[in-house]
Amino acid sequence: MASQIVISRRRLTRKLDAARQAQIHCVTAPAGFGKTTLMQDWAAPQKSRVIWFAIERSDNRLLRLGGGLLAAFASAGYGFPGCKDELGLLNERSGVARWSSLFVAELEAAARRNDASLTLVLDNLHLLDAPEAIGLLACLVRDLPAPHRLCLLSRNPLPPALFASTSWNRIHHLNADELAFTLEEGKQYLRALQAEGLLGRYATPGSPGMQTQLSELWRQTDGWPIFFCALANRMANRNAPFAARDELNTLPDFHRYMEEQVMQPLQLVQKDMQSRLRELAPISEFNRDLLSQCLLPGESPALIQAMIHHTGLIVKAGQSNGEYRLRRPLREHLRQDATSKTVEAPSLFDKAFRWRLANHQGMAAITLCIDNGYWRAAVHMLEKLYPSLISAGCWTQVAHWLAAVPAHIVEQRPLLQMLLGRKALFESAPASALMHCKQAQTLLSSARELDHPEAVYEASSRARWLREASALIASTQALYATGQAQPVAESAPSCLLTRYHQGLHALHQGRLYEARQRLTQVMEAALADDPGTLIQVIQVLGWLHYLIGETDLWRSGLASLRERLAPSCDLSHWFAWTSASTLFGLLENADTDEVTQGLQDASVLHGLCAPAELRFNLAAAQALLAIREARWDEAGEALMEAEVLHHSIPHPVRQTLFSMPALKAQRLQAQGGEREALHLLQAWGGHSDQACFASQHEQLILSEILFALNRPEASLEPARQVKAWAEQRRCGLLLTRALAVEALALQKLGREEKAQQVFHDALHVGRMTSSLHSLVRKDAPEMKSLLAAAKQQGRYPAYVGKLIQHYGQDIEQNDADSASLAALSKREKQVLDLLVTGMSNPEIADALCRSLGTVKIHVHNIYRKLGAANRVSAINKYNVATA
Repeated sequence: MASQIVISRRRLTRKLDAARQAQIHCVTAPAGFGKTTLMQDWAAPQKSRVIWFAIERSDNRLLRLGGGLLAAFASAGYGFPGCKDELGLLNERSGVARWSSLFVAELEAAARRNDASLTLVLDNLHLLDAPEAIGLLACLVRDLPAPHRLCLLSRNPLPPALFASTSWNRIHHLNADELAFTLEEGKQYLRALQAEGLLGRYATPGSPGMQTQLSELWRQTDGWPIFFCALANRMANRNAPFAARDELNTLPDFHRYMEEQVMQPLQLVQKDMQSRLRELAPISEFNRDLLSQCLLPGESPALIQAMIHHTGLIVKAGQSNGEYRLRRPLREHLRQDATSKTVEAPSLFDKAFRWRLANHQGMAAITLCIDNGYWRAAVHMLEKLYPSLISAGCWTQVAHWLAAVPAHIVEQRPLLQMLLGRKALFESAPASALMHCKQAQTLLSSARELDHPEAVYEASSRARWLREASALIASTQALYATGQAQPVAESAPSCLLTRYHQGLHALHQGRLYEARQRLTQVMEAALADDPGTLIQVIQVLGWLHYLIGETDLWRSGLASLRERLAPSCDLSHWFAWTSASTLFGLLENADTDEVTQGLQDASVLHGLCAPAELRFNLAAAQALLAIREARWDEAGEALMEAEVLHHSIPHPVRQTLFSMPALKAQRLQAQGGEREALHLLQAWGGHSDQACFASQHEQLILSEILFALNRPEASLEPARQVKAWAEQRRCGLLLTRALAVEALALQKLGREEKAQQVFHDALHVGRMTSSLHSLVRKDAPEMKSLLAAAKQQGRYPAYVGKLIQHYGQDIEQNDADSASLAALSKREKQVLDLLVTGMSNPEIADALCRSLGTVKIHVHNIYRKLGAANRVSAINKYNVATA
């Protein structure tokens, strides 16, 4: 099952580099997590100074272990004759410490001779279990000289006796959770497959995008590199869009690998570990209390501690607090294994189910029922918990649950149809939402009896569900009906989703500030007990603040939002949602590292149910970052992903987002293909309403392309059109970019005075919106003269200084102002210093004990010598000259 392609995992090698002072590196994880590969990659630059010793079972004998260490050093060119001669000391009980001291002395002498530190890598350390062998290594760990390093690779936890006499600040640990693949590393592996000709295109029109495939592959294998690589190779060789869910169990040698390489070595940790893991296979998630009270009541806390923290096979569940689960490949193996079907499994399930109910953990109980095939009980619980499910917004789990229930049952249960309708609305799929809500409306309005053990469908509740279905149908039709501008009808204040739709309607109509006000009210209302609506409105508000130009305000608001959440509000993947909502703000005024980190933080959302526009924005942000960094292939992949998602977005929503033809044209223009970009934009653009954001984005990119083609006169018209639209809608993002292009075009046409006036307006808007990238065009030589003029005139000196730093080129210093200051007399300088503080002429006269007439003469001379027309101009020149 080993892969022939190896990728460099810089994330982990950087961690090892940062912890070099730790001296002892412990890498522990089950087989297949890439421990040896990682260490080889990290040690490659210092190959001549790395001694590699792969331990075998026979090394439990002291003579064999000592001889193996000497042989490893000898193969690297380091002969330790003294240690070899005294090898017989290892036959004596008191000789181990003496031989270890001799070995350390020889090691220090070798380092002095070669003036270099050495790295000793001990691989397969889990094979050592003899106390005397561990004692020998413990002496080496304790006495290892400071310049040298020791790397210990093991499948199992290292014995505590190994570090009994060692300070913990000398030790650095990497475990299975850190060694597991990230989504980005999975993408690197797919790219490597593509480079070898093993994988065609990442995505094809009509199929799920590359990120969707990747995240599903990553979820199935739980980031376990060996299984990820095996499934990716199978996907490539089959030339299929993606492997089926149960393909993990059909991988060649999957079960043999799990049994021989993972399960059997666990006996070294604790003999009961295998049987306990098999017993836990039917239980989807568990916590310490559930383990100790119900599932393993007779076991010591040490076993539970070892299972959770030391095996690497049990991980923390991503969407819960304090819950753990078996890694998916291991759980699949145990559930398929006939020996795991013990008599105790049903009783364990019954205990876990009752414990969940007693502790008010309904959603965990539903998962438990679904995983074990009790779908009827799961249906009744889904209906009972319907209000809490829609407020929690756990739509990924809902989709998983309902996929396991027989389809004919889902079709006949109105609240299940309502759940599917709500989920579709969350994902911006109005057609599907209307279908499910109408089906629920039909079932609820019919005279048919609906059974439920807790009378969920009694007359009063049924009427309430019917009103809710009708309200959702009405608001969805009003919001998404193409070509209609009818407002969403007012409804009961308690219907938060309808109020959310009203805010979206204002956004679709281009009323940005009204939309922000309405959606902020929805966010405030959702803070208390509706995390589902909260995470939905957060991504829209993040985009709105970006359009308006309030990215700094949005980020500071998010920082305090978490503190205001109710203590009982458990938001799954909160950090990913908030990171996604700030991505475009980071693109506007942050450096590449911050944007990259933001994309990594948000990448987990690719595998979850999420609004279509959010997934599109993630792909668009990735494309824009790649374009900025001239990574053209990566930009092309991201744009392909964005295009697939773009087709699934409803037309009214699509008009509020970036234009897909404009994004493609930006990539071509950045590559130097301005004419191709112009042709693409003219051929494929223009399909949106002229009054929408997407259309104005196209006009702005058209203006920038015409300017790049040395047609400044032609670029002015679309830039001014965008400026007028942005001023009317108060869209700070487009207004800044439009003013910048207009100023550049005027500068190129030789109309310098007008260009500087327009650029001053751009500086004013850009400073208010904290814009950097929208204002500064690094590829335009005219930008340098505009920045130089702004610096000379002293307009917003702090902000202009930041723009100049971002521009990355030296702006020539104009010494005229400094020379003018030198021409001032001592008294005039004193007057100017007080003038800058904001003092009036009478106040300056009092401060200097001079008459008002004398001060006015000094002020007049200051204006004349500085060439300033008024007080403000004089202060600006003073600021520039003294900056």
